[in-house]
Amino acid sequence: MSRRMRRRIVIGGMVVLGVGYGAYKLSQPEVEQIEKHTGKKAEDLTEEELEGAMDELGIESQEPTDEEIAMLEAEEDKNPSV
Repeated sequence: MSRRMRRRIVIGGMVVLGVGYGAYKLSQPEVEQIEKHTGKKAEDLTEEELEGAMDELGIESQEPTDEEIAMLEAEEDKNPSV
Protein backbone atom coordinates (compact mmCIF):
# COMPACT_ATOMS: atom_id res chain seq x y z
CA MET A 1 0.00 0.00 0.00
CA SER A 2 1.48 3.25 -1.06
CA ARG A 3 -0.85 5.57 0.83
CA ARG A 4 -1.56 6.25 4.45
CA MET A 5 -5.16 5.02 4.66
CA ARG A 6 -7.52 5.50 7.56
CA ARG A 7 -10.65 3.69 6.50
CA ARG A 8 -13.05 1.05 7.69
CA ILE A 9 -15.12 -1.08 5.36
CA VAL A 10 -17.45 -3.89 6.33
CA ILE A 11 -17.52 -6.98 4.13
CA GLY A 12 -19.94 -9.63 5.27
CA GLY A 13 -19.33 -10.03 8.99
CA MET A 14 -15.74 -8.82 8.82
CA VAL A 15 -14.22 -5.37 9.13
CA VAL A 16 -11.23 -4.36 7.03
CA LEU A 17 -9.29 -1.45 8.48
CA GLY A 18 -6.78 0.59 6.58
CA VAL A 19 -4.59 2.16 9.24
CA GLY A 20 -1.23 3.71 8.50
CA TYR A 21 0.33 1.67 5.72
CA GLY A 22 -1.22 -1.62 6.83
CA ALA A 23 -4.56 -3.33 6.49
CA TYR A 24 -6.19 -5.49 9.12
CA LYS A 25 -9.15 -7.84 8.83
CA LEU A 26 -11.03 -8.34 12.09
CA SER A 27 -14.47 -9.40 13.25
CA GLN A 28 -16.88 -6.68 14.34
CA PRO A 29 -16.72 -7.85 18.01
CA GLU A 30 -12.90 -7.64 17.89
CA VAL A 31 -13.08 -4.08 16.53
CA GLU A 32 -15.53 -3.14 19.28
CA GLN A 33 -13.23 -4.71 21.89
CA ILE A 34 -10.27 -2.68 20.56
CA GLU A 35 -12.31 0.53 20.55
CA LYS A 36 -13.48 -0.05 24.12
CA HIS A 37 -9.91 -0.84 25.20
CA THR A 38 -8.36 2.25 23.56
CA GLY A 39 -11.24 4.71 23.82
CA LYS A 40 -10.81 5.60 20.13
CA LYS A 41 -12.37 4.51 16.86
CA ALA A 42 -10.24 1.78 15.33
CA GLU A 43 -9.60 3.76 12.14
CA ASP A 44 -8.37 6.71 14.24
CA LEU A 45 -5.62 4.65 15.85
CA THR A 46 -2.08 4.70 14.55
CA GLU A 47 -0.73 1.43 13.24
CA GLU A 48 1.35 1.08 16.42
CA GLU A 49 -1.65 1.77 18.70
CA LEU A 50 -3.79 -0.76 16.84
CA GLU A 51 -1.11 -3.44 16.92
CA GLY A 52 -0.44 -2.73 20.61
CA ALA A 53 -4.12 -3.06 21.51
CA MET A 54 -4.37 -6.26 19.50
CA ASP A 55 -1.35 -7.68 21.32
CA GLU A 56 -2.71 -6.67 24.74
CA LEU A 57 -6.09 -8.24 23.95
CA GLY A 58 -4.68 -11.35 22.27
CA ILE A 59 -6.36 -10.56 18.94
CA GLU A 60 -4.85 -11.77 15.68
CA SER A 61 -6.06 -10.25 12.43
CA GLN A 62 -6.66 -12.24 9.30
CA GLU A 63 -4.88 -11.36 6.08
CA PRO A 64 -7.16 -9.22 3.87
CA THR A 65 -7.61 -10.55 0.34
CA ASP A 66 -6.44 -8.62 -2.71
CA GLU A 67 -10.10 -7.87 -3.47
CA GLU A 68 -10.64 -6.43 0.02
CA ILE A 69 -7.52 -4.27 -0.31
CA ALA A 70 -8.79 -3.03 -3.70
CA MET A 71 -12.15 -2.14 -2.11
CA LEU A 72 -10.38 -0.28 0.68
CA GLU A 73 -8.25 1.64 -1.82
CA ALA A 74 -11.31 2.44 -3.97
CA GLU A 75 -13.04 3.86 -0.89
CA GLU A 76 -9.95 5.95 -0.16
CA ASP A 77 -9.97 7.27 -3.74
CA LYS A 78 -13.63 8.31 -3.36
CA ASN A 79 -13.07 10.00 0.00
CA PRO A 80 -9.47 11.23 0.30
CA SER A 81 -10.14 13.24 3.48
CA VAL A 82 -7.15 11.93 5.42
